[in-house]
Amino acid sequence: MTVSARQRTNAGSGVPFPPGLKRLVRRTDARPRIEPRWPCQQLEQTSDQSLRDALELAVLEFSGVSACASPFDAPGIGFALNDDLARGQPEAFITGNCWLSLQPTGAMHLSLRPEWAQKIVNHGWATVHPFARYMAGAVPPQSLVVYAPRDPAELAVVCRIASAAHAYAMGRIGDVILPDTRW
Repeated sequence: MTVSARQRTNAGSGVPFPPGLKRLVRRTDARPRIEPRWPCQQLEQTSDQSLRDALELAVLEFSGVSACASPFDAPGIGFALNDDLARGQPEAFITGNCWLSLQPTGAMHLSLRPEWAQKIVNHGWATVHPFARYMAGAVPPQSLVVYAPRDPAELAVVCRIASAAHAYAMGRIGDVILPDTRW
C-alpha cells in the first residue's frame, strides 16, 4: 500500500476516514470543563443561540434525519435516522435510532468509530463522554461530547464531525459499506 493510500484509510484498517475528518484542524484554547454528572453539560465556552440554531439546521439537512426527543429526557434535542438508513453498528446510536443529541450549550453527544473518535479527541474537539469512563461496558468508549462551536469557523468543523457520526450511524461513507454494519 502506498503512503497516500494509507493516509486515506484508518492506519491500514481498510476503513476510510470520512472526508470531513481527513484534514481536521486543531481546536485552539483550553478544553472546556464538562459536568461529570448527568446530563454532562458543557460548563464554559458555550455557543450563542445563533450558532446552536445553525448547527441544528445543518444536522437536519443530513439524509434521513429528523428531530426527536433528547435521549433519556436530557435537555436539548435528539436526531434520529429513518429506519431504512439506520444500519450502522449498535454503538453508533445513543438509544433507538437516535445518533446525536444537541445540548442547549451547543455541545453534541455522539459516537464515532474508535479510530475516528481518537482523532477528534487528539485534535481538541471532544472528550470521551464521562459515562463511558464511569460506566465502562454500559456506554461505548467511542461515545463523545463534542465541544460547542464558539464561532462560524468552529461551527463548520463540528458540522463535519456530526457528518462523520451520521455516516457511522448509516454504516457507510458514500458507496463504501463500513464493517460490522447491517447492510
